Amino acid sequence: MKDSLTIVIPCKNEEHYIGHLLEDLYNQSQLSGVRVIVADADSTDNTLAVVKQYQDKLNIEVIKGGTVSVGRNNGAALVTTPYILFLDADVRLFNVKTIFYTLYQMRTYEMDLMTLKIKNYGTDWRASFLFWGFNIINAIMTKKTPFAIGAFFMTRTDAFVYHGGFPNKYETSEDYILSKKYPTQFFMIGDHYFGQDERRFKKLGYLGMLWYMTVNFFNRHNLQHFEKAKVDYWD
Repeated sequence: MKDSLTIVIPCKNEEHYIGHLLEDLYNQSQLSGVRVIVADADSTDNTLAVVKQYQDKLNIEVIKGGTVSVGRNNGAALVTTPYILFLDADVRLFNVKTIFYTLYQMRTYEMDLMTLKIKNYGTDWRASFLFWGFNIINAIMTKKTPFAIGAFFMTRTDAFVYHGGFPNKYETSEDYILSKKYPTQFFMIGDHYFGQDERRFKKLGYLGMLWYMTVNFFNRHNLQHFEKAKVDYWD
């Protein structure tokens, strides 16, 4: 797949997570030689030391990052393949063919944008329940408005460029704002799962996260709401 796909990972201070993701990428079927771009936003922990451990296993390089959108866009600017996969540093891949099969579906069904369902790899049942509910709601809502989760966002490179990339001026929901520019008929949710844990729920609290998601949902057509929203993504 090295001539078809480039992977971009924005990060900052992800020493406890990014190694697990890179190990999952190393174990992915037919991923040998695929370019992996890590856009680092001046990490002050051991993130870059962890990344360096995988330079002999993966075709990996580190570039200057910034906010999550800036990091993704900086990586995308270097892409020469027809497809890009954006991953968050805390993502886990449960199946060794997840990326291969998702790209296969994109090509087979001629999609411009794909994401996957999300599953909790942590231990808190509340996160597992909320991810389960999100998958159901997203499957229903995206029949009218595409929403590819930024944590696993696979797109045709030309479509990504055409739609202007991730909007740098928004600190939250930049994945949704970009996703909804894609035509519904060229978007799908793939068959596999990707994993995240409950750390974001712990940061905001479960009620806080539910409130955050509810407010964003009811303001999904109001871009001024997202301009005002402030989220310290990397904290």
